[in-house]
Amino acid sequence: MNKRHALALAASTQAASPEHKRFQTLLGKIDKARARLHSWQQQLPLFAQVHQQQVAPLLQRLNHTRFAWALELEQLQLSQKWSKVDRGTLSEMICNICGALLDTGEDTDPEIKALYNRHAEVDFDREGQQQLDEFKAALERMTGVDLGDDPVLSPDELLQRARASMAQSWEEAHAHAEAARDTHRRQARKPRKTAAQKRAEEDERRISQTVREVYRKLASALHPDRMPADTPPDVRAQATARMQRANVAYEAGDLLALLELQLQIEQVDLAHASRMAADQVRHFNKVLAGQLQELEAEIDGRQQAFCESYRLMTYRRLDPERLIDVIKEETRHLEVAQLQWEKERRRLGREPAQVKLFLKQWRLEQREADWGFDR
Repeated sequence: MNKRHALALAASTQAASPEHKRFQTLLGKIDKARARLHSWQQQLPLFAQVHQQQVAPLLQRLNHTRFAWALELEQLQLSQKWSKVDRGTLSEMICNICGALLDTGEDTDPEIKALYNRHAEVDFDREGQQQLDEFKAALERMTGVDLGDDPVLSPDELLQRARASMAQSWEEAHAHAEAARDTHRRQARKPRKTAAQKRAEEDERRISQTVREVYRKLASALHPDRMPADTPPDVRAQATARMQRANVAYEAGDLLALLELQLQIEQVDLAHASRMAADQVRHFNKVLAGQLQELEAEIDGRQQAFCESYRLMTYRRLDPERLIDVIKEETRHLEVAQLQWEKERRRLGREPAQVKLFLKQWRLEQREADWGFDR
């Protein structure tokens, strides 16, 4: 029987104990969380391979289409004399296309940047620095932190520096407040602790000792120095391997792994586990709940890093076993976007009257979009 399933079975045999039931529930949730984390580790390389094969070519084709249209707009602008408004609209369209390509591209294409600079009032690099300076100034006003004069910092690096400075300031203020409170406590009369406070302190003490107590029991049974001299080499090697696992689990505070090892060496049998006092199980539950919380945080961190790497926006927890759905969704999005860009190019036309009508409609759409955003 799987050792973790055995622990769950042991907990389930205890009649009418909420703590034993919660113990069983936590074991199941930790099992699922570890499986999910392992799935992320397994699926990410596969996703990267499929993404490179299926999504990257579509994105490259779309970007090529967008840049080609920007070049066509420039040629159209040069083909005849347009009104000042229409010339400005064509330049704005070119800057919008090239700016989006430059913002999303990992490498700055010099041809795209040159086309942007030919039609922008401020060149791309200078505009980017201006925006970064404005962001930095706004961040300093909000946080009260001096972010220095380093010109190569990105927005993310500025945010990290601001967070680090604020965290340091908070820690210093917290330390100062703690010192003041300690002084006040020494000067003031020490109040008597309530029964609830005493129970809470006892709980904390026992929780801190839970992992250590389980580890000590394992060490007493597995440590090579405690084994008889005539112990067979294979038995000694197995005990040494288990002791190494126990050391790793103890360093990580992994109570579940220690309990599984206890079950493996029969320090805890099912009958004993089912008779564990609810009070003892309650302390186990608090440690296991903390482990579950750490696992869930690591899973969320994996998903966040994944979404940032592929520029994905999602407000739901992804299933790593179904990342192919993300590929399909991206593929559909890129195919629709490709059709829309090609449709826009056809709608523009080449006849001056048709071009003027298109530009007028484009300006109207931009004003409506700006109005909706401002509202």
